[in-house]
Amino acid sequence: MPHWKRNLIVLSFAQLVTMIGFSAFHPFVAYYMMDLGVPSYTEAMGWMAAFNSGSAIAMMIASPIWGTLADRHGRRMMLIRATGAGCLFAFLMGIAQSPMQLVIVRVIQGMFSGTVAAAVTLVATETPEEYLGRSLGIMQTSQFVGQSIGPLLGGAAADALGYRNVFFMSACLMLVSLITIITLVRERAPRPAPVAKPATPSPSRLKGGMLAAIADRNVMVLVATLAANSFAIAVLSPVLSLYIRDLVGDVPNLSTIAGAVMSVAAFTSSVSAVLLGRLADRIGQRQILIACVIGAALIHVPQALVTHPNQLLVLRGIQGIFMGGIMPTANALLAYATPVARRGAVFGFGHSAGAAGRALGPTLGASVSSIWGMGSAFYVTAGVFGVMAAMVAALVRVAAPAEAEAEAEPSPAEPPAEPPVRRPVHEPVTHAEREEE
Repeated sequence: MPHWKRNLIVLSFAQLVTMIGFSAFHPFVAYYMMDLGVPSYTEAMGWMAAFNSGSAIAMMIASPIWGTLADRHGRRMMLIRATGAGCLFAFLMGIAQSPMQLVIVRVIQGMFSGTVAAAVTLVATETPEEYLGRSLGIMQTSQFVGQSIGPLLGGAAADALGYRNVFFMSACLMLVSLITIITLVRERAPRPAPVAKPATPSPSRLKGGMLAAIADRNVMVLVATLAANSFAIAVLSPVLSLYIRDLVGDVPNLSTIAGAVMSVAAFTSSVSAVLLGRLADRIGQRQILIACVIGAALIHVPQALVTHPNQLLVLRGIQGIFMGGIMPTANALLAYATPVARRGAVFGFGHSAGAAGRALGPTLGASVSSIWGMGSAFYVTAGVFGVMAAMVAALVRVAAPAEAEAEAEPSPAEPPAEPPVRRPVHEPVTHAEREEE
């Protein structure tokens, strides 16, 4: 078996286990805060905003540094570092004695973690170009599946075992992932050789260092899209658990209900990611990206009007269908717009932009919810996705096959030139935004 296939299988398993561990405690963090001494919903939303924004700010600052170090010293070590940090700080969150301690540990975790970006970069640099879209799609699906299992498992475990024990369970899962990566993943190309500059450079290809790479319009728009997607999702992060509690009251299986509501979107995303990837092969990644962003905008509006958690469960299941196509298609386009030698830096920059969105979103969500009620956060999220749709439709350009053929025809006065290659994306790529870690 080629080493890149073995790496893909191992990394997909490792990311599945890691994402289960990372997402297991998300359904009940707000309730854990209240157990640690937070007296009201309003204060709990403020602490949740600090919990999510602080981690995202730290990740925003650190991601470009880790990405550049990955290009210079190897991506495998960066993945080991991120997974090990996630394991350690999940354990420390389980022994926190106050909301302040919990937030501080979460911020430090954000600075040293970031397994999604590290794993995606490793796959993107080790996989042959002709298999890149499919491989990143498999990786994305494993992450979505992990994010669908984690909240449901964590919510049920919290009701049965208590909040603290779920953090310890998460640390054990990430330890399994860490051991798997150390023992089975091998990196063949930690520092790709510089690509020689062609005699007639194509303006659609990105050359030079990181600044030259991110200056391309498509790259800039796609990075902004990833940041806006993370921002839109993060707006709801300090609100959703408390919104569910407001719908059902303080029932004994509250964490299980919250976990189910949070899991369903990730589950439907894992299915739609594969189906939408195949559809993108036929009609184009840009078209799928625009359609999914519009759908995500529309489906958030009725979520502000629900009166029962089952209604929210159904709507978030539909939401996941659209979310399954956003980050995969955006990341696929970003990967193909970036030379292999600079993908670590550019993906690190993109992850940093996403972290910036996750840093700002919770503060806005907590603020508008405190003023106009928790339902208003869903309207804000819908508006952000609407702006994303307009931005992608207006600014992202992908050459059509007819245009490529016209460019390939040599001029009578010029020597023949190689036709530009329009690489298909067989499957979607990575998340979410979610989150994220």
